[in-house]
Amino acid sequence: MWRKIFVIFTKEALDNSRDRRSLLVALIYPLLGPLLLGLMISAIVDVTTVAKSGTASLALSGPEYAPDLVRYLEGRGVRVVHAPVDVDGAVRGGKLEIVVVISKDFDARFQAEKTAQITVVSNSSRLPGLIALNRTATLLGDFNRKVWGQRIKDKGVDLDVLQPLAISSHDVKAGTHIVEILLLMVPPLFIFNLFMGGVYLAMDTTSGERERGSLEPLLVNPVARWGIMLGKYLAALLYTAVGVLVQLVAFGVIFQTIGGDFAFAKIFNIAAVVGIFMVTLPLMMVAVGVQFIIATVTRSFKEAQTYLGLLPLVPAIPGMVMVFAPVQAREWMMTIPIFSQTLILSRMVQGEALVWSDTLISMSTSIAAAALLIAFTAKLYGREKLIFGN
Repeated sequence: MWRKIFVIFTKEALDNSRDRRSLLVALIYPLLGPLLLGLMISAIVDVTTVAKSGTASLALSGPEYAPDLVRYLEGRGVRVVHAPVDVDGAVRGGKLEIVVVISKDFDARFQAEKTAQITVVSNSSRLPGLIALNRTATLLGDFNRKVWGQRIKDKGVDLDVLQPLAISSHDVKAGTHIVEILLLMVPPLFIFNLFMGGVYLAMDTTSGERERGSLEPLLVNPVARWGIMLGKYLAALLYTAVGVLVQLVAFGVIFQTIGGDFAFAKIFNIAAVVGIFMVTLPLMMVAVGVQFIIATVTRSFKEAQTYLGLLPLVPAIPGMVMVFAPVQAREWMMTIPIFSQTLILSRMVQGEALVWSDTLISMSTSIAAAALLIAFTAKLYGREKLIFGN
């Protein structure tokens, strides 16, 4: 029996390897997510690298009114440049990320130890503008505290009396890069691709063959129907696995090309690729099982195409929600296929170590779910009404 199953598996795999649509889904679609994410990360890395460099510049409108502030900024390695007359237009148009407008009476009030007015003009709708605003606020805040402290000290007041708390922060997050947030898109992209890889083969070998009239001759062969189904199932599983591997390799190449100091790029190596593949292999089995059930119960190839075209979006939804509303993983969550793999991938993206007990629970429950789906599909293959769409 297993020899016959292998023959069917080989036939379906080879037949679909000659089909451009199958190859497109298995080899090209998996590259789109990593490429898109890579371009976004590359742009952010470039922006933040410039922001962290020591050659940062700051545009001032009226720098001649605040010589002390200018000297302080230059002492911090900031290159002070003159802002254009139309400050708002320059910032709104993207010519400048931020401009500090200094009032004409700044120096007079500063020397008189009174509050001097400055206005920070920025565009918070742009990432470079947000980064520049944060950097400028830090610089001006440091200058403010330095001058304030010196004035208080000159008046003979103990600073400790006015500063009851000395606050320091310690972030236990594995990564410190802004792209760590963007990398939370990896799990939903991965799950989407996983449920896409074997879709076309599942449709073509079931609904497609039924419409072409080639399924009935296959079923009259001296092979149990569950064996025919299993051969087709394994072929679709192969294409799904190939699509997953292609995407994992693409992610690896993208991260190595971009570089950066985010945690996931540092741990994403061959061992990580193998680990992710093995952890998600049971989910691939679940995905192909669902695809075959839908392809079997639908009445036509077009109907199967409609449902299976929407299928990858459904399991990707939990990952999309977790980008904006992170979930603290619990052991019982590992019993839910799809959701558990999403949580595990999210942990890896954030540079956290895998909890092997959770991983084993996730794999076990997914294998059990896949076995039930395969058994149900085999039962469907034994029913004439569903196989022939009558």
